[in-house]
Amino acid sequence: MNKKRIFALIALLISLAYLYKSINLIELELALKTSSHEYLLVAFMLSVFTIILSSLRWYLFLREVQETSFRKTLRAFLSGYYLMTILPPSVGHIAKVKLVGGDYFKALSSLLIGLSTELVVVFLFALIFIGFLKIGILGLIIILVALIYEKGIYKALDSLLGFWEIFGLKGLVSTLRGYLERIHKGWSGAKENKAIFLLSFLLSVVIILLQVYGIIVVGKAFNLEISMKQALYGFLMSVLFASVSGIPAGFGANEFGLVLGIGTSTKATVTAFIYKFLFQYVYSILGAVLFYGALDEGGEHEGSIGQ
Repeated sequence: MNKKRIFALIALLISLAYLYKSINLIELELALKTSSHEYLLVAFMLSVFTIILSSLRWYLFLREVQETSFRKTLRAFLSGYYLMTILPPSVGHIAKVKLVGGDYFKALSSLLIGLSTELVVVFLFALIFIGFLKIGILGLIIILVALIYEKGIYKALDSLLGFWEIFGLKGLVSTLRGYLERIHKGWSGAKENKAIFLLSFLLSVVIILLQVYGIIVVGKAFNLEISMKQALYGFLMSVLFASVSGIPAGFGANEFGLVLGIGTSTKATVTAFIYKFLFQYVYSILGAVLFYGALDEGGEHEGSIGQ
């Protein structure tokens, strides 16, 4: 077992132990019995809108660089939820790109630029509502520089790889330079349409607000009042802990971060697990169906070509 897996296992055990300690079984039973199905239905609908808008943001950038369909983009996006349960989150993101077809690096670039605009919005919310001043400003500057001056960053990285090429590993470095060039072309092509670029920021704001409001709505289902600031803090902590932990799908770490944000209690723990189920884990199940369906389609297509 490598160090990353050991760290992920330790992070999972710590998260689950903390969450278990915060649960009172009598309060848990009462919370589940008195929960509001109407609020849970509203929360689920919010999650559906989040999925559609996130897929739409990727699709808008993607169609700037290659022919594609929204249906295929949506299927790839949903499959990503399943891939992130069997792979580390970052690898899951990269793997789902293959499912949209066309040029892989153009598709990857269009996904990355959409996620970058979302990160800008996340850092802005963190600065405005929570006050993560130093980390927020640094992260915001790095992402904005990458978004605006991507040509300069590309040249700097290409020059660095060119320097390494002088000292050997020419085959590997040449391949990396080729990948870098294709990613840069896809990135610059995707953001060329200024209207789409600005629309992506608007979509990112709506996507974040839907997820944050979803936490509040799920809390209401269990008679737990959560303020906008608490929900936003919980959302950010959930993303941070899941990313750092390395646990596939962030299970346990997601909920741990949420509980730290909205306050430790039985209802908060129930809210965290139900929220993550409605906004993520349920789509992992759907994503698995779509992913293997896409693989079957690919196999049939190859078979028909062979015949």
